[in-house]
Amino acid sequence: MIRKAVERAVENYNRYRSPEAAARILGVKGDSVLVEFSGSFCYTCGVYDWLEDLIYELREAFPSISARIRSWKRVSDDRILVEFELAY
Repeated sequence: MIRKAVERAVENYNRYRSPEAAARILGVKGDSVLVEFSGSFCYTCGVYDWLEDLIYELREAFPSISARIRSWKRVSDDRILVEFELAY
């Protein structure tokens, strides 16, 4: 059920934010979701806002979910890896 909610959230995220930003699920394990974000948004200030937007999409897909960014790391000029912590 959580995997489906994350997939739906990423689908909606990409629908409204691509091509500036695109999210791709790299893994779901326990209370952790690893997502790769890519796109030209990485060059803007306020990058954290782009990452945080997925939390709102998760909440929309699965209202009882609570999520926060556990960690994030820029791996190249146009890619960021983000680990989300989920509670439900």
